[in-house]
Amino acid sequence: MTWDAFIHNNFLIKLAAAIVELLVGYFLGPFIKRQIMRFHNRKGVEEGVLTFTGSFANIFIRILAVIIALGQIGVDMSVAVGAFSALGLGISLALKDNMANVAGGLEILVTKPFKVGDYIECESLEGTVQAIEIMFTTLVTFDHQEVVIPNATLISSPVTNYSSLPSRRIVIAVPLSIQDDFENFRKQLQALMERESGVLNVPAPKTIVGDYTANGMGIQIKAVCYSLTDNYWDVLFDLKEKIEAIRKAESLNPPVDLIQVVGQGTDK
Repeated sequence: MTWDAFIHNNFLIKLAAAIVELLVGYFLGPFIKRQIMRFHNRKGVEEGVLTFTGSFANIFIRILAVIIALGQIGVDMSVAVGAFSALGLGISLALKDNMANVAGGLEILVTKPFKVGDYIECESLEGTVQAIEIMFTTLVTFDHQEVVIPNATLISSPVTNYSSLPSRRIVIAVPLSIQDDFENFRKQLQALMERESGVLNVPAPKTIVGDYTANGMGIQIKAVCYSLTDNYWDVLFDLKEKIEAIRKAESLNPPVDLIQVVGQGTDK
């Protein structure tokens, strides 16, 4: 075997080894991420921290595999690291919004305005937090749609966390005509809430008069239930269904707008 052939074969071996290293890094990253996610059952470890750490580990391992593969085929490691550093700086300047999302993800994990499993609302988007990734947070809406929100948006915009407190208030507005028996209807609504198993006794549920109109009034029902997402919706829809049943049983109708028609005639 000539020297040139030996060098050629040696390079092919190194190239094959580099390809293997790339493949190992490509599949090892997601594997490590899955292993990190297995810790979510351990006490004291939040799932949001695990998803963020898993995503970071996945990206880091793949970048490390590329650097090692370049060194395997003879590229100077210091040059490779310097090139990746310069490339990272250029990318960070070009994609500064994405870097803001990364910083936002870190801030979410540190300040903890919400965590995985909480029901939140931000800029008219609401849902249950499914995952907190490096750049995005994923929500699942009530109608089971996936919504992805940039972390920078969640940090810079007001966020309502409906799960941060143990209980949540339910407010239902019921319109009533002036011809209907208001006092009897209110007593039935109050009795309904007092016997509803999902409504908390403390603070006590209330039935109050809301806004008046020209031909009716509005009754507001205020009750408190546990803030677990499924429990809240179950109690809300159950109350609405039973209120409608009371309206039908008492033959109560919502106010109807009256239109006065004035005709102008001519004298004969």
